[in-house]
Amino acid sequence: MFFDTDILSMLGKIGSMALLRKLFSKSELLITFEVYNELLRAREAGYDFVDDILDQGFSVIYLDPDLVKEYEQKKKELGNIHAGELTSILLCKKMGMDFATNDNKAKKFCKEYGVEWIDIIDILRLCYLKKLLEKSEIEKLISDIEEKDRTRIRKPERIFADIENETKQKADDSDTNHLR
Repeated sequence: MFFDTDILSMLGKIGSMALLRKLFSKSELLITFEVYNELLRAREAGYDFVDDILDQGFSVIYLDPDLVKEYEQKKKELGNIHAGELTSILLCKKMGMDFATNDNKAKKFCKEYGVEWIDIIDILRLCYLKKLLEKSEIEKLISDIEEKDRTRIRKPERIFADIENETKQKADDSDTNHLR
C-alpha cells in the first residue's frame, strides 16, 4: 500500500505511526520519492514528528522512465493534483496496490483511474474492526488529530456505523429470543 503525506503527517503529529505497521502487518508500506521529499522538507522546516514517520522504514519507490512520461502527461491534464499524490496513484495502478490519502482531488483521480483508496476514516474503521483499538481509543485519536493537525474529521460516526447497529440488533435479538 502506498501512503500520501497527509495521512502520514496526521498520524505522525499524534505519535501513532506504529498503528500502520500493526494494521497492515502483512503489507509492504510504500511511499513515492516525491512523498519522501515532502516529508524531508517538513523536517527541514522544523517539524520533528517527521522523524517518527521516517523511522517506520517505508520503502521509497521511484517512477520508471515510462511512468515519468505518463506523469508529465497527466500533470498537464490534471494540473491541480500534487506530485506526491499523482506519482502514488500511477505506481498504485502499475503495481496493483491501494492508496491511502485524504485528498479529495486524489480520491477523484483514483476513481477515474481505477485505483482503490482508503482515507483516515477507513484506517480508523479497520482498527476498530480488527480490534486493534477500542471505540474510546479511536475517539481519543480523533480528538488528538483534530487538535494537533488542525483537521476536522467529518462524519466520524462512519467508523462505528453498522458495527454498533449489528451489536444492537444482536442484543435485541437475544432479548427477544430470551423472551420466547
